[in-house]
Amino acid sequence: MPRLPVSAADVITVMNGVCGFLGLAVLAGVWIVEPAPGLEHRELVACLLLYGIGMLCDVLDGPVARRFGSSGLGSGLDTISDTVTFGLLPAMLLLARVGEDDGWTGPALVAACAYVGATIVRLARQSALEQAQREEVARGAADAGAPSFTGMPSPVGGNCVLAIVVLAPPPAISVAVVALVAVLLVAHYPYPNNKSLVGAGFVAGLLVLSFAALAGVISLDVPSVVALAGLLPVAVVRATRSLVDGR
Repeated sequence: MPRLPVSAADVITVMNGVCGFLGLAVLAGVWIVEPAPGLEHRELVACLLLYGIGMLCDVLDGPVARRFGSSGLGSGLDTISDTVTFGLLPAMLLLARVGEDDGWTGPALVAACAYVGATIVRLARQSALEQAQREEVARGAADAGAPSFTGMPSPVGGNCVLAIVVLAPPPAISVAVVALVAVLLVAHYPYPNNKSLVGAGFVAGLLVLSFAALAGVISLDVPSVVALAGLLPVAVVRATRSLVDGR
């Protein structure tokens, strides 16, 4: 799989997105506000519900496009929408949660910016790989298959960050885990997609647990623990193996 380098111009483009995120953080009152407003349970549930609906849409858009056809805008729309739902929203919730602890707003802000920037890079890289695959198909390349995921997918990263927000461990752990997720998003290593029976089953189960928790049937901690235990170790092991193998 080709590795796409990040240029100086790319860094400037990503900084554009990070500045937009910081502007949203100021507007929402989770940064440059004393004292930090905190995160009410009702607000958290509302954000998680919207995130869950967004994740469900992300799962369904592909099959619907294949069944009823596509306008050709799907790839671009998917990149923009994923940046908002799986990048900006989890990062904002992290700031709101960790900002409740005195002295941790700065580190949380750095981790949130790193996460947003990594999400943008990861989505752009995947879009470029998909475009290269389409060009190979247009040239009639016989071995041109669908591009595999490289690095942690943005919905997976968003799930891990939201799980940290819900579980609310000590702020040092929250910041460290989100920083790790940012690294895993941009690292080069193969990540299994959801087309396998196991992957699709896990995503479906996680969605069911998430909506059950939002409905108050079970604790919000249940899908959060499942998300962290089922997603983060896979990425860490695969990234470590690729690093050791030199791939």
